[in-house]
Amino acid sequence: MSQPEAREPARAGELRHGILGVVDALAQSVALLSLALGVAFASSAAAAETGATVPLAYLIAGIGSLCLASVIIRFTRRMASAGGLYTYIARGLNPSTGFLGGWLYGGGFAVGISFVLVIGSFFLSTFFSVHTSITLSWGWCFVILTVLLAVLAFLDIRISTRVQLIFAALGVAAIMLLALVILFKGGDSGLSLQPLNPSKAPSSQGLFLAVVLAFTGFIGFEAAAVLGEEAAEPLRAIPRAILAAVVVALVYYVFVTWMMSVGYGVGNAGKWAQDPAALDTLATRYVGNWLSVIIDFAVVASAFVAALGGLHLTSRTLFAMGRDGGLPRAFAYTHPKYRTPWVGIGASLVITIVLTATLARHYGPITYFLFLATTASLGILLTYIFVAVSGIVFFSRGRSGWTANDLFLDVLVPLLAIAICGYTIYKSIWPRPPHPISYAPWIAGAWLLIGIVLAVWLNMRSPERVRQFGRTLGEGEAAPTP
Repeated sequence: MSQPEAREPARAGELRHGILGVVDALAQSVALLSLALGVAFASSAAAAETGATVPLAYLIAGIGSLCLASVIIRFTRRMASAGGLYTYIARGLNPSTGFLGGWLYGGGFAVGISFVLVIGSFFLSTFFSVHTSITLSWGWCFVILTVLLAVLAFLDIRISTRVQLIFAALGVAAIMLLALVILFKGGDSGLSLQPLNPSKAPSSQGLFLAVVLAFTGFIGFEAAAVLGEEAAEPLRAIPRAILAAVVVALVYYVFVTWMMSVGYGVGNAGKWAQDPAALDTLATRYVGNWLSVIIDFAVVASAFVAALGGLHLTSRTLFAMGRDGGLPRAFAYTHPKYRTPWVGIGASLVITIVLTATLARHYGPITYFLFLATTASLGILLTYIFVAVSGIVFFSRGRSGWTANDLFLDVLVPLLAIAICGYTIYKSIWPRPPHPISYAPWIAGAWLLIGIVLAVWLNMRSPERVRQFGRTLGEGEAAPTP
């Protein structure tokens, strides 16, 4: 064997198998949910739409997320793959649609790394300016966080999951402490369940606009699926991690926003809507300035681990697609020691740096975040629709009859997930958002069109290779027919 051939297994090897547990997988999903950043950034915008009934909006969005999670969890109980949703769509519908789903999904989260890291850098810069004597621009904060991100991503995946777990837990603990203090102090004017009363919403349209905002806070709950080949007993660990992540997010969002509503006072939702630093305001009022300092740091940490989770998800999706031949084979190369997909990690970091150096510098962190978050969400939500349709098709195959339970799980639940995702896409583009967010649908549409062209070209050039998309599983065997 020649020397280059001897090195090939180290370059194009496999991911490590059986090294992660349920807690590691849960850390990946919870980190990507970015619970501290989500409630800090989106709750005031939701209050502007539906007033004090923000927790009701999160409850409805959480139920919709559970419907989508039901479909994904049933896939994860049958197959383990680094491709995640790409593999499920390829198995449920067809390999070409699976490629398209992976193209949208990987592309969406590749963009997501950038805007989450940029907003985290902005908050870190603000943290230094407000709470210390250090003055550091958000650009330099971005450089520091990106270097740290690259180091963690290239090393053993177990180091990343531990960091994700610690930082995510810190953020949740700090904000839950604030919520519990508000609970025990009775809020502004006593505890009330009115924030969960639909009749208290200013309008049904406003409520469902808030649901759209809330639903985006659940995007990424399924991130543990891409660790299917690295987890021990993945057909048990991954479903448990995804279900736990959705339930944790649902309880957390509803309880925290309920306490925020009570903390401002049910009749003072206008103040909440106009306060971009709502958590800081409440922390200072009910606990003290020291907690607002911790929460500000927790929001930065939450953004960082979300970017790290997005990097793991993107690189492993690219790894699976490269291994199957849908993308260049180089994406299937893994580090000879740590077995991390270093080409996918490097490509994702290049995208992050280029987008930040161009668009983020031009528009500024806040506008850039809103612009790219809308763009990425459109592709990810369309992928969710693909996987829900895949669930209907995949779990309906080979049935000789239908029971009420079959109709509920295999038809009604996926259809509800499709409806919520579709409505979220619609309200994201209509009424037309302001510039530059108005460009988001066109950019997402162009990315979709490129994916379609590539899928057609691959089918024409190498149909036998296309038929193998999504066939490689971590378990080493075909998924059983339901």
